Amino acid sequence: PRAAGTWLTLPRRLVFAELPESWADMQEPLLEGMCFTLKYLGMTLVEKPKGEDMAAAAIRRIVAMARVGARKFQKVILTVSPRGISLQDAETKEVVENISIYRISYCTTDKLQNKVFAYVAQSQESGALECHAFLSPKKKIAQAVTLTVAQAFQMALDLWEAAHTGR
Repeated sequence: PRAAGTWLTLPRRLVFAELPESWADMQEPLLEGMCFTLKYLGMTLVEKPKGEDMAAAAIRRIVAMARVGARKFQKVILTVSPRGISLQDAETKEVVENISIYRISYCTTDKLQNKVFAYVAQSQESGALECHAFLSPKKKIAQAVTLTVAQAFQMALDLWEAAHTGR
């Protein structure tokens, strides 16, 4: 079977990239940053830094709030790298936020809302735990974002360990 494809926005060019079966093992593109175009649904505060039940409840709250509001969702370019997650407005190209990998405690693709990707991070300003949710055009893209963040965590850990063991 063919691998799923998704549009990736890379610096100064737009490329259609096939996601091969072993795409999660490819580290080179991740060092530069893997980009996904998503719609920002919103944020809610959470009590715990991780957990499937906590994330599912937070996503339900965000989706419910998003349905009540009659506003157009902000289209963002979410870039994942071992440094963390960067959010950029897709239209203005203005950086909305940079979240250090060390402030992110959890990420998931919701089981019921399977086109929704979410992450939990500690706010740099208040220290509160925030769950941010994004809508992707397809279930496979939401899963790809989640796997890419997981790979970024592993790569950040590998880089940190290499720096601290003198390798």
